[in-house]
Amino acid sequence: MDQRLQLPIRLLPRRGHQVLQIAGFGFFLGFAIFWMAGAAGILDMNEGTLHIPPPGGWAANSFALFGLPFAAGGLCGIAVAVLKMLPGSPCYHLEINGEGLLIRSLFKQRRYAWRELPAFETLEQRRRTKSGTKTTWYTIAMEGAPLEPGMAADASHQREVLRIDADEYGAKNGEQDAADLTAWLNRLRDVAIDKRLGPNEMVEVPAGFSANAVSAQPRLGIARRTPTIVRN
Repeated sequence: MDQRLQLPIRLLPRRGHQVLQIAGFGFFLGFAIFWMAGAAGILDMNEGTLHIPPPGGWAANSFALFGLPFAAGGLCGIAVAVLKMLPGSPCYHLEINGEGLLIRSLFKQRRYAWRELPAFETLEQRRRTKSGTKTTWYTIAMEGAPLEPGMAADASHQREVLRIDADEYGAKNGEQDAADLTAWLNRLRDVAIDKRLGPNEMVEVPAGFSANAVSAQPRLGIARRTPTIVRN
């Protein structure tokens, strides 16, 4: 069921997806530590025991350092997933407001005005993995771009302005999430271009995103009343 929220609306990363990310990166981190311990001689792979390796100089155990980038990758992946699960997800979210969209990540934020955004559409991207073909659906915005050298004069060339992984904020069905997000953003864009989208407008949120959507209205502090002095 769709729900109505007041703009600005913040779409938060889906928690279930982050739990899977933590599990995956945790396994990656654990394997890297296990491999480095074995390569450094701290862990005896044959006996499965821990011991202090015999002194052999820095070069003897330097091979274990090759595992550090993999351990760092696993640790960073876990840290990002944890940040996405923070209440309100202040470091990672997609904000929809009367002016346009704001995409927030840890170290930067990108703003897109409704009047400058082309119409949204869905994109299906397939890539081969060891376990088979993985399909990811996105909501994207494309605009015309100047022709590149060597292209025919009558050819069309487009540039991607914006790409949103709809499944990051939706209900675990990537194709449906992308279709719903695309249709929703196009409706809001049309209303905004007609100058009928106010900064505090109440808008309907598609059912697939309602569980991860919150109103980002600033909290107003309680005004202090000035005591009244009565003089006789």
